[in-house]
Amino acid sequence: LQFQVKLQDQPLPTSIGEYKNHPLYALKRHLLKYQAIYPESAAVLGYCRGEAVYSRDCVHTLHSKDTWLKQARVVRIGEVPYKMVKGFSNQARKARLAEPANRDKEDLALFGRWQTEEYQPPIAVDGKVPRNEYGNVYLFLPSMLPIGCVQLRLPNLNRLARKLDIDCAQAITGFDFHGGYSHPVTDGYVVCEEYKEVLIAAWENEQAEIEKREKEKREKRALGNWKLLTKGLLIRERLKQRYSIKTEPSAPETEKGARCSSDEEGGPSSETAVGNVAISWPQNRQLEKKKEEEKTRKSKREKKGEAAQLFPFEKL
Repeated sequence: LQFQVKLQDQPLPTSIGEYKNHPLYALKRHLLKYQAIYPESAAVLGYCRGEAVYSRDCVHTLHSKDTWLKQARVVRIGEVPYKMVKGFSNQARKARLAEPANRDKEDLALFGRWQTEEYQPPIAVDGKVPRNEYGNVYLFLPSMLPIGCVQLRLPNLNRLARKLDIDCAQAITGFDFHGGYSHPVTDGYVVCEEYKEVLIAAWENEQAEIEKREKEKREKRALGNWKLLTKGLLIRERLKQRYSIKTEPSAPETEKGARCSSDEEGGPSSETAVGNVAISWPQNRQLEKKKEEEKTRKSKREKKGEAAQLFPFEKL
């Protein structure tokens, strides 16, 4: 307050640059794109180099119809735009590029707060949610909620409402600008009050069913993994029993030297070692089985039962 009183006691600035962003005075040349002097017959406090000086209280910020709607206000019917400027939306730019004659056309209408009134939400009738021209509901402020409706922040509620044949509309709470375009921001769905309890109960039942299916899926997957593990362990044990080399008990240390000397001389011990290694190969074991089968004839049923116990590479 002391600062304002001190400024008021000072005379009007004599330099045009001093009026820019001055807390008390303003010139028309320093107004921004979305600013204007209101009323048009505002009192002139003085002149600076032939330009009228106005009070800063007469400078007001203007907005378009869509921007006023985001503040839950609408332009009154029959109001004339207080100012026209050049719009820079994608739609306006494309329209100007399509017609070269309209490149410098001021196509965006701006209105002041004195030209608007509070937004009156529509009323829901016969269980139908009132929508805008895009098929959803603008809900920038809680006061814009249609009369007789409620907002439910439940995911995938529109799919459930479609199954139950209940009217449901998305709630648009704002816009996000990225990628060069404006994208709507949604927050839940708008439904009539008489269907609120029905939809909530149906949604909870559906979530319980989804959780149950997910649990069964996890259990089934875990059981399959355990089955796969046990089968692998059983196959490993069968392979060990079928192809493992039976080790003989170790001989006394006094006989080791003799065996080594006999091996060097090419004695019978080296031949037996080679024979044991040869027996361990699957091909040789199959030859032995064939010889045993020739000695002892078996019935077809016995052969079929033994074939079921073989691995695929053993049947070749």
